[in-house]
Amino acid sequence: MNGQKILQTQNNNEWETIGTIKKVEEGIKPGVYNIYLAKTPSDKNRYEGQVIHVDKENSVFYQQVNKDFIVHQLEAVDGKPVAGKDVAITYDGEKATLTLIDTPKNKRILKI
Repeated sequence: MNGQKILQTQNNNEWETIGTIKKVEEGIKPGVYNIYLAKTPSDKNRYEGQVIHVDKENSVFYQQVNKDFIVHQLEAVDGKPVAGKDVAITYDGEKATLTLIDTPKNKRILKI
């Protein structure tokens, strides 16, 4: 998508572009993300993965965990999610804790 982010929704069996087309956040790989298939988190679970999209209008954000997508409520999380960042979200009942995961992206290992 040439480094652009397009949000679409299905309306009467047709895809409709919603919002504006903007530059994708740093760290997100190009591709199609089917966040409409996102699952709700279960209590007392930990989710580690990249934040794909923050939807302030609907007060939710989407996280990719392995091949699945999880939709989290913004008001349930005590931190501020940033799209493109790897985070760990731990639930304890209705409240969640967001922790930034610092992963080295281009680390080279020299084997002797």
